[in-house]
Amino acid sequence: MNILLNIHYSCVIYEPMSARNASSKVINIQDSILDAAVLRFQHYGIGKTTMAELASDVDMSTANLYRYFKNKEDIAVACSRRCLGDRTARLACVIENQSFSATEKLREFVLEMLRYTYDQISSNPRINELVNIIAEKYPEVVFEKNTDERLLIKNILLEGKESGIFDFEDIEKTTIAVHTAIHIFQLPLAMTIHKFDTLLEMAQLTTDMILTGLNKR
Repeated sequence: MNILLNIHYSCVIYEPMSARNASSKVINIQDSILDAAVLRFQHYGIGKTTMAELASDVDMSTANLYRYFKNKEDIAVACSRRCLGDRTARLACVIENQSFSATEKLREFVLEMLRYTYDQISSNPRINELVNIIAEKYPEVVFEKNTDERLLIKNILLEGKESGIFDFEDIEKTTIAVHTAIHIFQLPLAMTIHKFDTLLEMAQLTTDMILTGLNKR
């Protein structure tokens, strides 16, 4: 199963060549804006960033920037969605690795989640500001992220049950339980409180406990 194709996929609709070229141009401009925004947000934070500064960073007028994004929070949300998309792709790659058993996939899934979060916090110490804005004003982004993660976890659990490794009754409840148990390894605050070695040990202990509950007796 190609898991990536099961996450927020969309139908392919035919467009004339001119429309596709125009669409590609808009996407390229938006990507350039987001690239510049990430750098500025990391350095100054969202609160101290203005649309005029972002426009200057990509050599366009402020009025032109508003053609692509309605405000800087809209840009921040787009940055978040792109980042979360990259993160989901990395987690999905773990699950698509055919050399891993379901047990190994679950272990590596948790470790990859921890590594990605820790790397993001290390390179962007102001990320808490963005997280707070998203959680407060754009809960749909959090919902999308949780939906994607649970779909990936569900695939691991189903593979484990089909191969006779895992034993559980309710796939939906089990998925939620596993997702809740590993939630700490994607929290920016946890990355600032604990050293990476401590988090790594916590991740391994948590995964051991989960697998103890899942393994067929």
